[in-house]
Amino acid sequence: MIKDTKLERIAKSIASTGYCSRRQAEKLILMGEVKVNGSKILTPAFFVSKNDKITIKNIMLKSSTKTKLFVFHKPKGVIVSKNDPQKRKTIYNFLPANMQQFHYVGRLDYNTEGLLLLTNNGKLKRHLELPLNKIERNYKVKIHGNVKKLNKKQLSKGLTINNIKYGPIYIDIIENKEKISWLNVKLYEGKNREIRKIMEYYDLFINDLIRVQFGPFHLKNLKRGELINIEEKELNLFIRSIGGL
Repeated sequence: MIKDTKLERIAKSIASTGYCSRRQAEKLILMGEVKVNGSKILTPAFFVSKNDKITIKNIMLKSSTKTKLFVFHKPKGVIVSKNDPQKRKTIYNFLPANMQQFHYVGRLDYNTEGLLLLTNNGKLKRHLELPLNKIERNYKVKIHGNVKKLNKKQLSKGLTINNIKYGPIYIDIIENKEKISWLNVKLYEGKNREIRKIMEYYDLFINDLIRVQFGPFHLKNLKRGELINIEEKELNLFIRSIGGL
């Protein structure tokens, strides 16, 4: 009896090994850098099975047998990207050589610090980033201005700014001293510069923005630039809770 072999698009298969993102894989395919079982592939609309041998620039890819997830404390003034045209520091300047192909989950802008997840599993990255999955993100925010301007009821229902619709956002005031306040902000989408744009909408200025939680994973006391591995037991429990990958 011939066993049914699951097929998937080649770019997705490459991304799942942690070599690069799907988009980068598609570019490599179009550049003629990818081969399957010795034959050059020139279209991303190509399907492979786990038994196929994929090479990129004549180097054979190895499937990651074990999913790994790390928490990294991104410092302020660091880019979340592989490369920066302005030659600023990126998160990969802080990572060891064997993690240079790890995916980052979501982004933090240049002036935002805090928790950034890193994984070698493209499917896990996609699950954590998809707004449909409503993964909770928590931030500590230091603002300058009159905190009473914030309309918490309006925010909890979501609002539209410059034709961009933002989902529900929940805010708790941790500390309020004259014109300086610390807030706890919880959201589920994490659109580009979302918290900054919302605070600007209410005429509030952000002094500090720190992500402290992403899903069940916390920054805790991790120092800036430090990295910690999520233990296998905790990671497996999370993967099972989302129905596997």
